Amino acid sequence: METIDPDALHRARESMREALASQHGEALEAAYTTNVAEGPYSNDKRAIHRRRLKNCALAYWMTGGSEAALAAAADQLRSADNMTDAEAALAVLADTVSDARDEGLASFYARWSDDPLVVDKWFAIQAGSRRSDTFEQVLALAGHAAFSLKNPNRVRALVGTFCSANPVHFNRPDGGGYRFLADKVIELDPLNPQAAARMVSIFNPWRRYDAGRQALMQAELERIGERPGLSKDVFEIVTRA
Repeated sequence: METIDPDALHRARESMREALASQHGEALEAAYTTNVAEGPYSNDKRAIHRRRLKNCALAYWMTGGSEAALAAAADQLRSADNMTDAEAALAVLADTVSDARDEGLASFYARWSDDPLVVDKWFAIQAGSRRSDTFEQVLALAGHAAFSLKNPNRVRALVGTFCSANPVHFNRPDGGGYRFLADKVIELDPLNPQAAARMVSIFNPWRRYDAGRQALMQAELERIGERPGLSKDVFEIVTRA
């Protein structure tokens, strides 16, 4: 694809997922339920593969909007005795508009708020959500008490995930995602030039997008480049771009 069309790519991907869920809902439900582990957690190869298949089936099953799938995901999150299952359940719930999603995010954070790496997952899962209000959620999370630009892992979890792993929302036609990234690069540069340089490099393929998005990204690159006292790390990447 010479010109990247994030909206078309997202529609195609979602159409494929919805078609699979519609045509194979019963098989997906069966694949999930038959691979729910009985007994304590095990890390042997067979158990690992069963968890992987189960969570993959759950993700596709959830795409069909089944109440049974939503209930299964919520139950898995509540009863999970390992991070693989808890993270997989929270990730599919995070894409929904439901009480289970809100309760799941709250309970996950309450349980793991003292573990920085797990809190990073909490931020990243929300930043990667397919919900239509993900951008607004990310803006709110950037003001969360647990978010700090002084924490490089936290920056990668929220800003990095949203801007590099959520193309349909980052590349919103109004340029809001680009402004968000540029703002964070400007704020981050005096604190951690290397991290800011990694973030601004997300703009590097800007010429591969349509003319409207190119203009919006170019404007943000120019805004960053005009900042007085810009670090050498960020200046080099911006000028090359």
